[in-house]
Amino acid sequence: MDFNQVTKYLDDALIFGIKPSLIRIEKILELMGNPHRDMDHIHIVGTNGKTSTTIMLASILKKMGFRAAYHISPHIESYAERIWLDGHLISEDRFARAFNSMYPYIEKVNKLDLGGPITQFEIISALAFMVARDEEMKVMILEAGMGGRWDATNAADACVAGLTGVSLEHADILGDTVEAITREKVEVIKKESRAATTSSDSKVLGIFKQKTESVGAEYYLYGEDFKIVDKKSLGFSGWEVDMDGIYGDYPGIILPLLGDYQPLNLSLAVCLTELYMDLKGKKPDPGLIRNSLSDTYVKGRFEILKEDPTVIADVSHNPEGMQKFRQTVEKYFKNRKKTIIFAVLADKDYREMIGEVLNAADRLILTSSEDPRSLEPEKLSREVVSFIEKKRGRNNIPHEIYTIDTVENSLNYALKISGTNDIICITGSITNLEHLSSIKW
Repeated sequence: MDFNQVTKYLDDALIFGIKPSLIRIEKILELMGNPHRDMDHIHIVGTNGKTSTTIMLASILKKMGFRAAYHISPHIESYAERIWLDGHLISEDRFARAFNSMYPYIEKVNKLDLGGPITQFEIISALAFMVARDEEMKVMILEAGMGGRWDATNAADACVAGLTGVSLEHADILGDTVEAITREKVEVIKKESRAATTSSDSKVLGIFKQKTESVGAEYYLYGEDFKIVDKKSLGFSGWEVDMDGIYGDYPGIILPLLGDYQPLNLSLAVCLTELYMDLKGKKPDPGLIRNSLSDTYVKGRFEILKEDPTVIADVSHNPEGMQKFRQTVEKYFKNRKKTIIFAVLADKDYREMIGEVLNAADRLILTSSEDPRSLEPEKLSREVVSFIEKKRGRNNIPHEIYTIDTVENSLNYALKISGTNDIICITGSITNLEHLSSIKW
């Protein structure tokens, strides 16, 4: 199969859903010679900030001289975005060749009927482990796709783990309280490993500490063991951050990412770098860390796609993420008219997200990301109307609200009606921006 055919196969595999179990991923890895055991692993879990932290950490470790890889999810345009190998995303051709080589194992696992066919995420995780082994990676940073305990990435035993914040998500699978969700996430912390968190939630911290103590792991907390001592906004160029780490101080780190939340993600990435390197008998070089992230780019995380008018894409797929999106929009574009294009997956807590979107928008376009799980625009529109009726009398409701079938058509319309000083933001459940290639900017 070529890459397009592989993409079709993986898209179709979504019908196999989410199956909380490690039985299929462990079986296919066993058939493939257990490639995940040929390198070290650092595991990142949490509700928001996982992708940014993973990408920063991989970039720093590469700068420190390690052959580093990462596996993130989801992607925005191409499955190849999910795997990075020592400084470069895997090519689509390499991805297809790897898939073809493992396809016989996929068929074998499916014939075993281990609770149903192997899922899309399990296939991609196995592929990521395989190519990382084949390319002789020293360390692989894994972003958990959902939860932790039964996530396919948890087939690997990480020597270091990082936990960002925890809020309600995937309640039907992970549990309907922050405590229940945290218990699922901390299961990536393995025996005698090291773990760090940036969470300040006492309930999360209690469970985090309990888990580390039960498996004999060391734990490190933001504000006690590592912290940001100063940060300076560089406008659209990002941040300059001074940080105190566990084993050293790191002044003047240049972080070219927008969003007030990114310096905190950076602090976790630096902390995990320290923990991993200490296991290897080394210490990070503060001078190298300062500029190790100069080319860092996180697709779909407050990403400026165009200027005049300014068009931004931001994957804010849960209430906490949407709140941070609103705060970032207000920080950088407080006095400019904002058109928000909003799509959401049906399994997200979209009712809470609607409130944040309405607070951010001067003009709102409700649409679909053309994902099978996307909430239909008409239903989303009814939910918005219902929310407004319940909050009657609020003065921050957008003056214009439209319902349009696709993100592409929504953006075309927004470009037609927006002035050069306006802001257009595509946000919510962004699962595919490749359709925007036909946009006449």
